Amino acid sequence: MQINDLKYYDALYHEKSFTKVAKKFKVSQPSISSAIKRLETYFQAKLVIRGHATADLKFTLAGEQLYQHAASILNELDSAHQEITHLQSRTTTIGLPPILKHAYFAKIVLATKAFDRQYNIDHMHIYEAGSNGLTQSLINGDIDLALLGSLGQATNDKLQVFPFATAPFYIYMAKTNPLAQQQTGIYFKDLKDQLFVSFDASFIHVQAMKQLAKAAGIRPKTFLKTNDVSFLMSLVAENIGVALLTNIVTPTDPNIVAIPLLDDNQPTFSANVAFRKNHNLTTEETLLIRILSQQA
Repeated sequence: MQINDLKYYDALYHEKSFTKVAKKFKVSQPSISSAIKRLETYFQAKLVIRGHATADLKFTLAGEQLYQHAASILNELDSAHQEITHLQSRTTTIGLPPILKHAYFAKIVLATKAFDRQYNIDHMHIYEAGSNGLTQSLINGDIDLALLGSLGQATNDKLQVFPFATAPFYIYMAKTNPLAQQQTGIYFKDLKDQLFVSFDASFIHVQAMKQLAKAAGIRPKTFLKTNDVSFLMSLVAENIGVALLTNIVTPTDPNIVAIPLLDDNQPTFSANVAFRKNHNLTTEETLLIRILSQQA
């Protein structure tokens, strides 16, 4: 059995055509047939049943089971390849959600300087996305480390997750908004007539808003969605909308006020450092985690 055999098999499962798979990998159709035969010999089981037409191509129960494992094996191989490439290039790729980049970017820079002093690391790449998207990028091996936002304690079977900061959610609004007078606190239900500016679905803030809205029995009106923190804050400052944000975000515009929520059992924002359980941390990555944890 060869690695390419599993690649051909995985493609055949999706394409349901020997001809298409052969064309995709630029090999002959008999090469694909031989690969399937090798797999059937190795596992001593019939995997694929071929009919006279493409639609007649069927996978046996054993074939279905092998596909599940083949997909997992190929994903692991791809992750291993990317990790080894990163190790050889001495490049650490760290994922940052905009909110955490906004709050902790100076600490990332400090960590980079510490790398330069102690280990002479050549590059540290920053990859920006929402926490939900970064979680999948970690699992896929596209990035080495990530700062992830979560509601409460983050858990994932494939990731090691270490929280380093927690914070409540606040409502950010312009001082000219009539509700801005309630600076001691506000209930989420009191925002039923407000327009919200929000992040897109890849951000943990969206889940927090859904929880608060459900508990309050309202349906928030969202005017605009973005993944740019600065742009979102500028909209808030101009009283175009209000925003639900964790209070690790410090308003830089004097026209913005942050008002605490008074609701019971409201979600809590947790900032975490995460990496794959099967990822061996380099000395540089361990240093990065330590610096962030100590200074958050």
